[in-house]
Amino acid sequence: MIVRRVAGFFDERLGSNAILRTALRKIYPDHWSFYLGEFALYCFIVLVATGVWLTFVYQPTTQDAYASVVALGRSRPIGYLMRQVHHWSAVVFVAAIILHMGRIFFTAAYRKPREINWVVGVLMLVLASLTGFTGYSLPNDALSGTGLRIGMSVAQSIPFIGTWVSDLANGGSYPGPFLLPHIYTIHVYFLPVAIGVLIAIHLGMLFLQKHTQFEHDGSKVIGRRFYPDYLLRTLAAFGATIAAILVLASLVEINPIERYGEYQDWTVPNPATPDWYAGWLDGALRLGPAFEPRIFGHPIPAVFWPGVVLTLLAFVLVVAWPWIAARFEPDDELHDVLVPPSAAPWRVGIGAAFVTAGIVLTLAASDDQQSRALHVPVTALVTLYRWAFPLGSLAVGVAAASFARQLRTRIDAAGPQAERVVVIRRNERGGFDEEAVKPA
Repeated sequence: MIVRRVAGFFDERLGSNAILRTALRKIYPDHWSFYLGEFALYCFIVLVATGVWLTFVYQPTTQDAYASVVALGRSRPIGYLMRQVHHWSAVVFVAAIILHMGRIFFTAAYRKPREINWVVGVLMLVLASLTGFTGYSLPNDALSGTGLRIGMSVAQSIPFIGTWVSDLANGGSYPGPFLLPHIYTIHVYFLPVAIGVLIAIHLGMLFLQKHTQFEHDGSKVIGRRFYPDYLLRTLAAFGATIAAILVLASLVEINPIERYGEYQDWTVPNPATPDWYAGWLDGALRLGPAFEPRIFGHPIPAVFWPGVVLTLLAFVLVVAWPWIAARFEPDDELHDVLVPPSAAPWRVGIGAAFVTAGIVLTLAASDDQQSRALHVPVTALVTLYRWAFPLGSLAVGVAAASFARQLRTRIDAAGPQAERVVVIRRNERGGFDEEAVKPA
């Protein structure tokens, strides 16, 4: 009775019942790939929950940061598990975003009218990576301190303003007294709020524009209603995400800072590698050319080209991709039906080349460890990766495009039956009926 009165109160003033009915009746796609975005959302929820807990025990000062994190694992076993869960959630969060955006890229879900949502997703990936890097730097151990020093070097390489930016962040020369407090503030307050805002914008546009779908049916959206079918499925996905992160956190140790010790600016641990999502940048710095020109007498350090120019170039290309792709397939229509990857071999080739370039750079980030394990001079590996970065990416892209083109040819030769899609629906009697759906 009380619930009805409360619901009636809000409905009379806000029309909440109509909004709720619309939300509960919304159709969601039933394809497994659409859950990748939900996995990212659930990882973010776990990140925020564990991050709030960790803020009560972490000391964001150069003198106390390392000791507070070590004490977290020694005196409070639950604290060690929380830190493990938090770090693994960050790793899986970035991975889920990348996989989700990969699905969007290869199925052309970025086309009109969803270009803005693509940009929101790219910004979310950038902020997620920055959040992971700042969190990785907070323990102030030898490994994270080395990575932070590399990041400061990249910032200092920016012409004219680099030194000023570094001094502002540090409160003086590196490592300054304000560096960790600044990183802590950005990591705990600004970045999570920014990601939360982007998630809200993303979901809002998704609700207004509706989901894309693989099956073509001009009269209706194909999928399941949010309540009760999709709600039960998404709760199961939420539980599976938490369970997977707990298993990883319990069985696979990540970032064992006690092995590295507290950061001292005259020591560098070996091996020293960042989290995987930042490995490509480390590899780019190792492969970058020793090119240091001068602008008005001001030297441009060699790390500027791979650390700043390459990063900005990749960011601009990815953000502008919906409009770049529109030059290949010019039309002004609204697209709600996804395109099979084989239908656009050129997109498959470009995507495969981009992924290969990232893998090559990530492998290059561990060239010193490979040199030690394989007994190969590190200079030989640097040369190998410098050639593999452009030529290997191009070769893989051409091969992938060729494979997609041959697959498309076989599908076309086989006729319409090769692409016949069967949708299974529950009938009123409780049984199941098959319904053939023709593709676009």
